[in-house]
Amino acid sequence: MNSLRLTPLFRGLFLSLILCSSWNAFADEPEYTTTASGLKYVITRPGAGAIAQSNQVVIAHYTGTLMDGSVFDSSRPRNTPFAFTLGKKQVIKGWDEAFALLRIGDQATLIIPPELAYGDRDRDPIPLGSTLKFEVEMMDIKAHALSDLLQETIDASGLEQALTKFRELQAKDFADYYVSESQLNGLGYGYLQKEKLDEARAVFTLNVELFPDSGNTHDSYGEVLLLMGEREAALRSYQTSLALDPTNENAKKVIEEIMAHMR
Repeated sequence: MNSLRLTPLFRGLFLSLILCSSWNAFADEPEYTTTASGLKYVITRPGAGAIAQSNQVVIAHYTGTLMDGSVFDSSRPRNTPFAFTLGKKQVIKGWDEAFALLRIGDQATLIIPPELAYGDRDRDPIPLGSTLKFEVEMMDIKAHALSDLLQETIDASGLEQALTKFRELQAKDFADYYVSESQLNGLGYGYLQKEKLDEARAVFTLNVELFPDSGNTHDSYGEVLLLMGEREAALRSYQTSLALDPTNENAKKVIEEIMAHMR
């Protein structure tokens, strides 16, 4: 059998198809800007708002994936944007750097290398040494965060003074202080890591008061109660969390452990 031979016309068409396919592949690849630190970002839909300044509160939606495309977290299903104060090390380094480059309304893709993310820390389901990809949208900027004020007051003047200031602001509907569940939760866990259980408990208590319908606030409160040896109160808190959020696998696990210990 004679081997198949392409006529000049078909050879030209074949070559054109290959070139078109290659061109489309490159055309679909966004043109990332790479900063000196190694952060890569591209603005996929530009906004027209202000650029966040250091110590302002950034409010953003995000979806985080590993480089294989598997999602490890997203604010979108919760329909609650994430808040953090820019430049205060409340988030990974890549976020502090990236959001300082974005405007309100910007949608962007971020590629964050391990040294600007979690490095050699294993943050299940994020393996150690992972490069992370985020699809983000800058929703808004606020001047002050309630969580920052509480932290500053606790650290400088003590817990009692901070609670007094909280009540004063609460009577004024918190004035121009932005009240964020995620920021308060982060503050509470910051005190937990420092083994300051009274401070953590106070912050988690306020978060439950402000966001009573969130399963996450009750879960966090249950954790500090358990660490303080208040097993029955912790059980009630975890049960409330699970009732509010039946998908909370952590609450299910801890409830089983507490029940087994109490038998």
